[in-house]
Order: sequence, then structure tokens, then C-alpha cells
Amino acid sequence: MSLRPAQMHWTSAGATHPGRVRDVNQDAYLDRPDLGLWAVADGMGGHSDGGMASRMLVDGLVRMGRPGLLGSAVESVRNILQEVNRRLLADAAARGDDLIGSTIVALIAVGDHCAILWVGDSRVYRGRDGDLMQLTSDHTHVQDLVDKGLLTPEQAEQHPLSNVLVRAVGADAEMAVDLRVESLRDGDRFLLCSDGLVKELRPDAIAGILCGAEPGEVARKLIDAACNVGGRDNITAVIVDIHF
Repeated sequence: MSLRPAQMHWTSAGATHPGRVRDVNQDAYLDRPDLGLWAVADGMGGHSDGGMASRMLVDGLVRMGRPGLLGSAVESVRNILQEVNRRLLADAAARGDDLIGSTIVALIAVGDHCAILWVGDSRVYRGRDGDLMQLTSDHTHVQDLVDKGLLTPEQAEQHPLSNVLVRAVGADAEMAVDLRVESLRDGDRFLLCSDGLVKELRPDAIAGILCGAEPGEVARKLIDAACNVGGRDNITAVIVDIHF
């Protein structure tokens, strides 16, 4: 990829909340419109230092600086995620822990294209012309079953293993990072979120909230709505609006 910048700008905002059940918020997010870079990381609940893992990812990404070309930015993000993966594996081994891990989803905007990179089940949605589209695919056991035709998406939502990840940063020495490249249009709105949001809100509910107001207000409304119907996990939402 050698996509060069076009004239564009964006507005964005993020919010996070521990939810109504958990005492500690292990989510972390990055909202850097000056870099054209946004991310959501979800430390793996039930494992030690999940909050440290998610923060390590976000801190690593912010140090990469403003990308000049989309291809080089993608390579930089991949390298950062792999480096954090190695550090988390080493830390877990040194402490005698089974796992210190996190999911990650990152969005990079350069010119009239963006790249989405992810590991785990934090998601990116795009709102365009009134339609909501999920741009990532969860790295979970039940999503594998859906992909194989053994479960419907509706059955997957209620499956007892719906939270079981098959991929995360800090889980395996050989970590694959998924990539999707999309063109940008004036008026596009992106949502990056942890699974604590989508556990509580169906896509139609997310779409209804996503279509109005400014990014900061939308992020807060999404979190409030998820808390009001359960808030069983940490909840993070980052909204990014694209303008040409």
C-alpha cells in the first residue's frame, strides 16, 4: 500500500465506564485525531493485570507518531502489537501467571482511506448513509462456529461460550493480526468499542444512538444505554467522524 494523504479532517471523542458489576475498569482507549489514530483495548477479565495489558497497548500506539503513508502506518501498528505481545508473554512467565492479555482494535486514517487492525473481540462499526456495518469479525469460539455454519448469529449471542477468545494479545507467541482497508467518505461515522457495549445493545439500538449528536455525546449515550440494560462488563466507545 502506498496511499497518499488527501485533504480531510475528523472529529472524535471517547468514553469508558466500569459498568455496574465490576469494580475495576480494565478497558483503555486512544483518541488522537491529531495522529489520525484511534484504538480500544479490553484487558482480559479474570486474568491478572488486564488493565496493565490494555494500557500498554494504547501507550505503545500513541508513540508511533503521525503516519505519512497508510502502508507504513499499518506496518508500525503490527510491529507495536507484536512487541507488546512479546512483553506480556515474558511478564506472565516471570510472574508465573497463566496469562496477561488484552484485545485490541485500532483505526488509522490517512488520506481518503483507513486501515483497521484487530486481535480479539473489540469491534469497529461504520455508519454510512443511515446503514450500520460491522467491519471486524470477533476472534471467539462462537464466531468460529458461526463461520462454519454450525451456529446462527442469533444462537451465538446466547451461547454459554460467547466470551471465549481464540486470539488475544499476550496469549500466544505466534499472534496473527487481522487487517481491513476501507475507503472513506464525507460523513462516515465510526464506532470503536469493547465487547461490554455489544453484549448489552443490539445493532439496531446502536444504530439508533449512533445517528445523532456530536461524538462526545454519542459515546456517553451509548455507555449510558448499555449500563441501563445491565452493564455487566467494562464499556468503552470511541466515535470518529470523517469530513472532507
